[in-house]
Amino acid sequence: MRTRPGPPASPSLFRMLEWHEHIEAERQLPGARVFLSDYNGGHPYVEKYLGELADTAPHRLADITRYAGLDEDLALRSKIAAMHERYDRVACSERNVVPAGGSSSALGTFATWLAVNGHRRVHYVAPVYYKLAYLLREFGIEPVPVASGHAYQPDFDLSLPRERTVLVLTDPVWYAGRRVPVHVLDEIAAWQRATDSLVFVDGTFQYLPWDGKQGEASARLPIERTLRMVCPTKYLSIHGYRCAHLLAPAALRQELADLHLNLHGDVAVSDRLFAHRAADLMARHGNGDLVGHIRGNHARLLASGALAARMPVETGFFLFARPRVPHRWFLALDERYFELGGHPGYVRINLLNRTALEALAATVADRGASGPPQGAAASEAAAGEGVPPAPHPG
Repeated sequence: MRTRPGPPASPSLFRMLEWHEHIEAERQLPGARVFLSDYNGGHPYVEKYLGELADTAPHRLADITRYAGLDEDLALRSKIAAMHERYDRVACSERNVVPAGGSSSALGTFATWLAVNGHRRVHYVAPVYYKLAYLLREFGIEPVPVASGHAYQPDFDLSLPRERTVLVLTDPVWYAGRRVPVHVLDEIAAWQRATDSLVFVDGTFQYLPWDGKQGEASARLPIERTLRMVCPTKYLSIHGYRCAHLLAPAALRQELADLHLNLHGDVAVSDRLFAHRAADLMARHGNGDLVGHIRGNHARLLASGALAARMPVETGFFLFARPRVPHRWFLALDERYFELGGHPGYVRINLLNRTALEALAATVADRGASGPPQGAAASEAAAGEGVPPAPHPG
């Protein structure tokens, strides 16, 4: 007797997306467990970074009777290009910049561009941010992995296709605070030139290096065949504003800009003002004080003794670590959420989320407790207050 074949296996990227959808449902329940991997955080430099935006109404700073068109703002696009020329030391002009109202809208534009241009398959290096996985699933675009493991791992095995295609790459590997190694990017660049393939770099968490050195290695991929997404709301950690941009080949810029505008419309005046402020701030001062604050929180968490193991971290505000207590006490993103294996008990920890850090410290402060800590029950002392932050070049 013949048996009918079962349904095709769901791509691992889409299984990862299902895990994210489950945790999103629990995260929003009243009384949910403390979310160690929270998307939100805070820091003491918000007013400094905002400048006059912190205490001046938008209508005092701009004409709010007009649409706040980002793409037609040549001064903004020029500022963004100048910022990247300074940090990355590569040629960039306003003809390479597509401003956007946040990473999500930029990802939506990219996924729509894939669909309208007939791309039914893309290749990718894991991990991929779950929102892009969602868009690929909804557009019916097949994601095909080209490597086992993640780029920072010593056994990373990259096997790029010989065909011309689109490759999606996330740099840094945000959940672990690890950059994609230069030799991996060099291999991808050589492959791009050989196959004329397009690479999309999700650089949402770029420009937060712990060593204070300027520049992102992925900026040196062939600019005529690379799209790179950058997010000022992340590198300033002020998420209430919606601000991102694509760095695109000049030949694709207008097509992407037109598509983005027709999909999403213009942004609020406040977001346009923030985009200017972010570019000015990075050009003049940088975000070194924020990175120093992240490093200080990391040092205090280690000093608390709340972690049994951790990965080294070199950028961003997330840490991948194993708490001393079972992580089921908390709501957290573990290895399943990143298409990762071999790290049981490790979870992503937001180093800017005070509630998460206090909850972890409380597991050490109250070793005799029979159950998990509730909310932000840990004291400042338990969180390691007073431990000096690690030095960071401004």
